[in-house]
Amino acid sequence: MENKRILGYGEVLSRFTPQAHSQLIEQSSNFSLSFAGSESNILANLSRIGHKTALISSLPNNSLGESALRFLSSSGIDTKNISIRDGRIGSYFVEHGHSLRGSKIIYDRLNSCFSNYPVELKTFDNALKNSSHFVLSGITPALSKVCRENILNALEIAKNNKVKIIFDLNFRRNLWDGRDALSFMEKIIDNIDILIGNIGSINDVFGFKSPFSKSFPELVRISEDACNFLTDKYNFDVIALTVRNQINATQNELGGLIKINNKFYKGKSFEINIKDRLGGGDAFSAGIIHGLIENYSPQQIIDFSNSCFALTQTVLGDLNCFSKSDILEFGSDSYIGHIKR
Repeated sequence: MENKRILGYGEVLSRFTPQAHSQLIEQSSNFSLSFAGSESNILANLSRIGHKTALISSLPNNSLGESALRFLSSSGIDTKNISIRDGRIGSYFVEHGHSLRGSKIIYDRLNSCFSNYPVELKTFDNALKNSSHFVLSGITPALSKVCRENILNALEIAKNNKVKIIFDLNFRRNLWDGRDALSFMEKIIDNIDILIGNIGSINDVFGFKSPFSKSFPELVRISEDACNFLTDKYNFDVIALTVRNQINATQNELGGLIKINNKFYKGKSFEINIKDRLGGGDAFSAGIIHGLIENYSPQQIIDFSNSCFALTQTVLGDLNCFSKSDILEFGSDSYIGHIKR
């Protein structure tokens, strides 16, 4: 089992970011182009620290699709199950916040070739037979009826093959509302082995009512309550939540917790000056998956995941570009950001 790969199903988007950091989109004439997506971010992060990964997706038959495919391959992701079709790639524009001004994301992904792609059952069947874990996020079912049907088909095949299901809630209110999200979650939740999210997504999807707080210890306690709220109703092998105390757009305190065997484990938190607000949750998810596959202790899992989460927010882009040794060193008590010479 440990030699099998981690499979994901999700959309890859083109990301456009003003080249001048924290510049408004309407001020910008020069943008940097990169590629990202929740599932592909998680897989790329896992590939970087030694795991075999593969993605089921669809990209357009044009230069943007070719560039995205090269990006995935260069990130170590097996792309043989990515369908190249007529259509368009989804895009998003990132406007980095600064100080009290929050970041902003504008999506342009309606009717992308991915959202209109009905995956053949044999594609899921062949891919899942060679996989130990299957990564999904709450973004994908929000995109279209086709995506929701694909997920239902894939989950049935995955469970028949005893593949562990990892679901990152990743609720996006600009794609669908909480009622629709809950309706779909109720169809799949009994199949989920590992659930990852945060207080906000549990509020939005499941109706958990959390009080507002600007205290990190209080946010940890509320996150425990949110976990208990879910595990009182549903059974998961593992549930893990990020915890973010947003002092302002630039200054955050980051951490997380994990619940395994009805016990909570909380790791070190980090006060970070945010360079790029995106990708931190995906890095946390990859850390959780890595720790579980490598048979880390629960405390080691959350310590490693929190380090992934925080370290990723110190660089531009959606990906955790650091090695396993970098991540472990960052989380050590002796780390103070010294120069390496």
